[in-house]
Order: sequence, then structure tokens, then C-alpha cells
Amino acid sequence: MKLINTIIFILSFVSGLLLLISGMVPMISPLISSWAALIGLAFPAVFILTFFSFIYWAVQLKWRSLFFLACLLLNLGQMSLYAQWNKLKPSTVEAKNTLKIISFNANLFGLYQDKFASPEIPTEKTTQFDSFFKILNAQKPDIVCLQEVYSKIGGLESVTKFLQKQGHFLYAKTYTLSSHRPYGMIILSKYPIGRWQPIRFDGKTGNMAMWVELTFLSPDKKHRNAKIRLYNVHLQSFRFAQKDYDVMRKQSEQKEIDIEGSKGILTRLRLGYTERAKQIAFITKSMVDCTSPKIVCGDFNDVPVSYSYRQLSSGMKDAFIESGRGIETTYKGAFPSFRIDYILFENPIQGVQYFSFEEVPSDHKLLMATLSTQQLYKRY
Repeated sequence: MKLINTIIFILSFVSGLLLLISGMVPMISPLISSWAALIGLAFPAVFILTFFSFIYWAVQLKWRSLFFLACLLLNLGQMSLYAQWNKLKPSTVEAKNTLKIISFNANLFGLYQDKFASPEIPTEKTTQFDSFFKILNAQKPDIVCLQEVYSKIGGLESVTKFLQKQGHFLYAKTYTLSSHRPYGMIILSKYPIGRWQPIRFDGKTGNMAMWVELTFLSPDKKHRNAKIRLYNVHLQSFRFAQKDYDVMRKQSEQKEIDIEGSKGILTRLRLGYTERAKQIAFITKSMVDCTSPKIVCGDFNDVPVSYSYRQLSSGMKDAFIESGRGIETTYKGAFPSFRIDYILFENPIQGVQYFSFEEVPSDHKLLMATLSTQQLYKRY
């Protein structure tokens, strides 16, 4: 028994140490160490291992259990980014004082995955597009932020006009990556859009960000009109190739260990972290220069315990943390499922509801949040 306890203690001590390290990952820029960022991916797993370590030693009334308890308590805040148990509350504020927003990585609306579609057919004819509209028509959002939109016929402008008509959106802005490639992101709104600006990243990348200024008319003559800056963000992905997914599948099925293939995956992971750190600098500079309340939506391509999330969520509230429930994952692709899509907002905006939908065939869930805007208006 003594030998078994010694072995278990060594293993559990390592898990506790890794938990402490992974909890500090958000404070380390990948530009300083991209290896540290990799440890953050394992945070939920090492938290659970440390929890069982604590239980094991606590049952035996060992003092060493206090070490594992301390590791858990120090990282409870980080774990809350993955799991929440908020009560599902109905909207208790008037409809005129709430804002329903959808964020969705459309994954080209399945243009190349749909067996009934082809690049020559407008995007709105795919099966994925139809399922997206079922949710749109049922939920009737006020704002929609879309990433990874593509339409060869007519470009993004044609898709935007179609979406505006079908969803009754009076206003819209489109950011196309280049004039030669009809790919980009769209913001649809039932509120007036004033100024807007694309946020261009350095280097050759398919990723992008943009912001628009939304105007909310005063509910009465005693208050001023309010403005919000809305960010639509799509950060650098890991850009896994099919061979990388094959390596992950084989290893998950325990068929074989591909050393060279694993090295390639690690290289892509590290490059992804490094590129995101560079892109975040452009976005955070824009956010610091803005005095209006902000909402940030999109695909960060990074987990909650990460430098990316920490930088973009600084001073912000997370819709899932405020109003979500359960263990949230937003990525549905071949890579292990994580929460990488977010809706963040700033005071005085308040969270009311949060939901995610798997119904739309994509590698990402569709996110929807209801936010209270009643504190936005200032009296004269």
C-alpha cells in the first residue's frame, strides 16, 4: 500500500503542479512562449485529475490533501469559464430594453460539404443555409455577426441583401477579405449603423475583424441616444490539414502513435497561438481607443484559459458566464471539443439569457445572447 501511495502521490503532485501552471497561462503571451499556451489546452483535464487526487488523499485524512485543495481553490475562477449553473431565467425586462444577438461561424454555409450544392450555386441554396434560417426566423434576433461567409455568385453583397430581406434587417455592413476573393464577415442590424471600420491583420491570412457603431434611439425626451461599438472577430485558426486530422483520429482510436505527425500538429498549434497574439494587439488597441460601451462577438479559435481570451475579455463580461448553464463547448469539428466562440459585453450592458444551438450543420455552434440595454441611456 505504501508503494502504491508513493506512485499515486507522484502522479497527483504532477497533476496539481500542471494545474497551477495552466492556470497562469493567460498571463503569458505566446510571443514570449508558445509552449506555455499548449499547457492551457489541458486545463479542464488536469483540474479533474487534481480533484480526484484531493478526494483520494482526503479520504485517507492525509495532510497532503490540503495541497491539492489549494490548487483547486486557486483555479476555481478559471474552471467557471467552462461550466456554469445559472438559473434559466425568462426575460424580465421589456422587449424595448433588450438586445438579442447571434454570433455564428458559418463555415461557408457548407458550400463544399453539401452534396446538393456547388460553387456555382448561390450560398443561400445550401441545406446549411436553410437550417440557419429556421433559427433566424424562430429567434428573430436584433443583431447577427457572421464569420466565414462565402458566395461566389454576386459576392458577399448578394448574400447580405438576401439576409437583410429574409431577416428584416434594415442595416448591414460587409467586410470582404479582398476584391478577388468573395469571402469575409457580415454584420446585420435592426439598429442604425454609423461609422464602421475593418481591422486588418498583418501577413497573408484568411482571418479578420471589424467594428460598427450602433445607435440606440432614446426611449423618451429625458434621455440621450446611446451608442455601442460592436466587434465581429475571427482570429487565426490552427489550420489543420486533412493529414493532421487523420493523425488525431488514429491516436484517439489507439491504432498507432505517429511521432512525425504529432510534431506537425504541435508546430501548427504553436504557430496559431503566435499569430493570434499578433492579431489581438490590433483589436485591443481599437478597443482601448473607444469610449463607448462595447460588445465583442466571434470565433477566437482559443479556449477560455488562454492569452487570447484574457486580453479580449479584460474589463468585459462573458454572456455564458453571466447567463449560461452547464458545460459549454462551441466547436464541433474533428479536433477535441472546446469553447472557442464567445459573446462578450461591457458595462452598463447586462446579461439576461444565453443559448447555443447545434442544429445548424457547421463545425461551430450558433451562439445567441439576450442583453439588457436599459442602463445605456443617460439623462440630460
